[in-house]
Amino acid sequence: MPLSDYATPSANGESLLDRLGRRPAVLVAVVLGPVVGIVLALMLGSGRPRNDVPTATQAEASAMAGVDGGSDADASGIPENYAPRFRVADLASDESVKVVEQKVGHQTFLVALRHAGVGAKGAQRILDAFKGIRSFDRLHEKDQFRVALTKDGNVVKAFEYETSPGDVWQVREKDGAFVGEKLTLVVEKRRTAKALLVKDDLKTAATEAGIDHALLDRIEDGLEGHVDAAAVRPGSRLRLLFIETVIDGKPSGKPDLDAIEYLSPKANATPLRYYRSPARGGSFYDGKGQQPYTGGYRSPVPFAHITSRFNPHRMHPVLHIVKPHNGVDYAASVGTPVYAVAPGTIKFAADSGPCGNMVQIQHSNGLITAYCHLSRFGKVHVGQHVEGRQLIGYAGQTGRATGPHLHFAVKKGDKFIDPATLKMDGIRSVPANEREAFEANRAAWNAELDALPLPTLPSELGGTKEEDADEVLGDEDEADAGPPPP
Repeated sequence: MPLSDYATPSANGESLLDRLGRRPAVLVAVVLGPVVGIVLALMLGSGRPRNDVPTATQAEASAMAGVDGGSDADASGIPENYAPRFRVADLASDESVKVVEQKVGHQTFLVALRHAGVGAKGAQRILDAFKGIRSFDRLHEKDQFRVALTKDGNVVKAFEYETSPGDVWQVREKDGAFVGEKLTLVVEKRRTAKALLVKDDLKTAATEAGIDHALLDRIEDGLEGHVDAAAVRPGSRLRLLFIETVIDGKPSGKPDLDAIEYLSPKANATPLRYYRSPARGGSFYDGKGQQPYTGGYRSPVPFAHITSRFNPHRMHPVLHIVKPHNGVDYAASVGTPVYAVAPGTIKFAADSGPCGNMVQIQHSNGLITAYCHLSRFGKVHVGQHVEGRQLIGYAGQTGRATGPHLHFAVKKGDKFIDPATLKMDGIRSVPANEREAFEANRAAWNAELDALPLPTLPSELGGTKEEDADEVLGDEDEADAGPPPP
């Protein structure tokens, strides 16, 4: 039917366009349908694939493009006129309000609210606002909430319940009423690249580069078995590729690291690169697809410098007599988190005398690890099972120690052994069914790393020579890291 016929009046003086005008959707379909068909025919008629239509791999690469040291170029995913939603955390700057944030844990909703300082009246207002929107009968222990309370009377100003960064329910005052709703948030995955220069320590470098500290654990995973964490010292440089979950334009949650390059501060050092395997939460392999492993033992203080090593014939620095040093010392300021090196059961957690506040962990292979001079303990108690890398305390200077640090010792039976012997060396390779994807990722990630400029190395940090790293902080007696006398 020619387009002109649509406008020809019928017997009653009304054209087809006039009738369709009362139904806009039908009008668009009728008028534009033939046009769309012609365009599709032109695109598909040749029967040949189009070079400008990206493959799935190309599309993924395009979505992650724009890596320029962390800029948001073409990656925001937020509509032009979108206004970020109000969040309870925004009230933290209000001096008349206090914002309390906590996980639900193993308690009911009302008990969790009470522990956060919400009274019975405020809790009922929250429940009433959520009627028909969300039930709180079944909760997950990792769910968390934020509540804004007035400082002068603990009156609830706003409340949020979060089951994931993108699933948030909120209550706040609107037009004089307390209204509950599930927030509509813009959630996106954003590829980010960052280059770091370590001037003091890695944590400080991450802060200066605007990197969430949640990524530090993954950096340790990336370097594990390849680079001694203690080697990441001033003058080290890193380039990182990671994916952030971004909520309403703000990074949220733990980033997922894809690739890491480490460059030692030593003169003429060769950059070392490691890549995540295609498996979800996979391990990191070098360019040959290999990964050394150490049997699962981790550092009790990630990235800390070892200042004194195991030495059964050490000349004591203060007493000037031969006195064993039955462990290793890690440089750590007061309050530095200390983690279990492997799964086990808490055997001792108290003041031990010379070793100060000490935690001992009994492991299934008969080994006992000891963590001394703690400033305070984590949430641990005797008989409790802990996992590897679980927080057990904080470094300090309790007991006979002349400087804050962590003394870490290992016992097998009644004999102290060198903690370095915990390393059970081996090599694992990328599984055959993941090799092709690993190689494709490695090539793409190499190109992105190459495009990211390295920070300039200041002359005062450049070309540091290899050190013995056997500096002693001044323990007066480390021979008592075993169980205290009954």
